[in-house]
Amino acid sequence: MRAFLLLLHRYCGLVSLAFLAVAGLTGSLLVFRAPLDHALNSDLFSASNPVASTPYDNVAAVDAFQSVNPRLQVTGFPLRSEANRSIAAELSARPGYSAPAFDEVFLDPTDGSLIGGRQTGPGIGPRNFVAGVADLHFELLAGTPGRLFLGAIAVLWLLSIFAGLVLTTPEKGPFWKKWRRNWQFRRSSSIPRLLLDLHRASGLWLLPFLALLAATSIAFNFWSEAYEPAVTAISPLQHDLFDEEAPFPQGTVPRLSFSDVLPRAEAHAEAAGLQWQPARMLYLPQWNLYGVKFSPQGELSYRQLGPVDHYFDGDTGEWRHQVDPYSDSMGLAMIRVVYPLHSGEIFGFASLALVFVLGIVTFGQSVTGLYIWWKKRSSRVARRKAARKHPEDSPLSFADAGKGV
Repeated sequence: MRAFLLLLHRYCGLVSLAFLAVAGLTGSLLVFRAPLDHALNSDLFSASNPVASTPYDNVAAVDAFQSVNPRLQVTGFPLRSEANRSIAAELSARPGYSAPAFDEVFLDPTDGSLIGGRQTGPGIGPRNFVAGVADLHFELLAGTPGRLFLGAIAVLWLLSIFAGLVLTTPEKGPFWKKWRRNWQFRRSSSIPRLLLDLHRASGLWLLPFLALLAATSIAFNFWSEAYEPAVTAISPLQHDLFDEEAPFPQGTVPRLSFSDVLPRAEAHAEAAGLQWQPARMLYLPQWNLYGVKFSPQGELSYRQLGPVDHYFDGDTGEWRHQVDPYSDSMGLAMIRVVYPLHSGEIFGFASLALVFVLGIVTFGQSVTGLYIWWKKRSSRVARRKAARKHPEDSPLSFADAGKGV
């Protein structure tokens, strides 16, 4: 069994190590995606408002922008902006009009004037660098095939993690005394021994977190194919409006504006006993629904299970739908928890820092694993050659083939 697990650990690692190295580095970088994007595109994110804006400031600015751009539809924006910070608003064309030059615009919160815009697809320039890192991390810049391929890599990663755990346990002798050595590394050791110690010790100390990262990677990459259908089959959602066909597949134009809906949303939240503050507004053209995301402090956050969403009719303002993972079924909670766990946002700064470290460790384990394999490969090749040359003296068993890391 140990020989089989050695082979499993070795070859799962060899197949996946290049992709895990890329995923580890890009994942660590994405912990800082917002400040990095702001630094690279300070001309877009800077504005003239001397103080932080209120929700009604941002709503008035967005409505002012739409009034002078009737061919465009803002589909999402934050309800608060920091001092000297613009409103980043998502954009689409209204029905019957061609797609705009930008799908994200940046508005001055004081008057809704346009500061600039960009297409949000991946790229290597400053406008699209962060989106490119995210696409590389989640899809290898290859769309759905890349996503599914990374899902398979995550499965190999998870198998390799648990095979590695078993292989660190001693076969005989005083178990705890011998196993404790595998949790340690000595800086005075030779380079080969130090790298082996780092590979094993980092995997042991961080194993629960690395396994969780691998498991959430599997869930993400096989989301619509396996994960979401499985959890909703086990625990169906109590509110499942978006499982229906969208009534306006080509989109429609609402009668109400964002400023008409926001006070209705606040009144509805108060009546429902929700003490959280509105953090972001959406408009879904295919559904003719306005959405308001509520969070504890009024800033969009994915701590715990993330925001509570309420949706209102775009023509009448009547409440239509809610997405509340704290009161809905376990299925919705399982859907909502994946992103906060994988991104590290679930517990705030501490879990974000941990995800950053896990990304660096994943890269390091890929590098040390490759080195260990290469270092031990010559002895394995020599044994195989000796076995082929003198089979009666050196029979190559399955266990021999598995020796080494």
